[in-house]
Amino acid sequence: MDFKEIESFLTDIKSVISCKIIANENNCITEIHILSDMSRHTKQIARDIRSALISKYNLDVDYKVISVAQIIKNLSTNTDFRFIYDGYTNEITQDRIKICSKLFYDDNEYIGMAEGIKSEKNILKVAAASTLDAVQKAIGMDCFVIEDIQPSKLAGQEVILTAITYIDKAGENVLTGSSVVTNNKIDSTIKSTLNAINRKLCLFYRD
Repeated sequence: MDFKEIESFLTDIKSVISCKIIANENNCITEIHILSDMSRHTKQIARDIRSALISKYNLDVDYKVISVAQIIKNLSTNTDFRFIYDGYTNEITQDRIKICSKLFYDDNEYIGMAEGIKSEKNILKVAAASTLDAVQKAIGMDCFVIEDIQPSKLAGQEVILTAITYIDKAGENVLTGSSVVTNNKIDSTIKSTLNAINRKLCLFYRD
């Protein structure tokens, strides 16, 4: 049984920051150690962990083996951890576009750049690629791949939906993000891309 894959899967559960599984010589899980933020009660997190293991891997673990430790400083997407988006610039020629995205984290500036053919669909991919280029410079790892970007309508508003694949030793996971179009589609694509990956990025930054 690939416990690294299971650990990676469990970190996608809301409020979970990291996970460590301990098993005995018979590959039976004896301990599950969870580090979480303070946004949810530990009992709720433990229930979700147990339910996820049953539904995904058909593993029925006792609540007693699940230990949840919480930290006051919340590193999840909705609190003080995130890359700060500080706008973009673009250069357009007759048939190509270059986009530079500017991100900040911990007073450090990261500028990502990407360019490609100037088509309505590809411009959004270039915007997302410039964002991931900035993120790669910040974390020193190339682990995100653009899968799909779709403009859509939701509650009468135009939104950008982004699907990004996160790749690590445990395998591949698809992350999704969204952003309401308020300025333009390029701006919202960058925000949607960050919305998809920010929660994973906390794994690279620990105090």
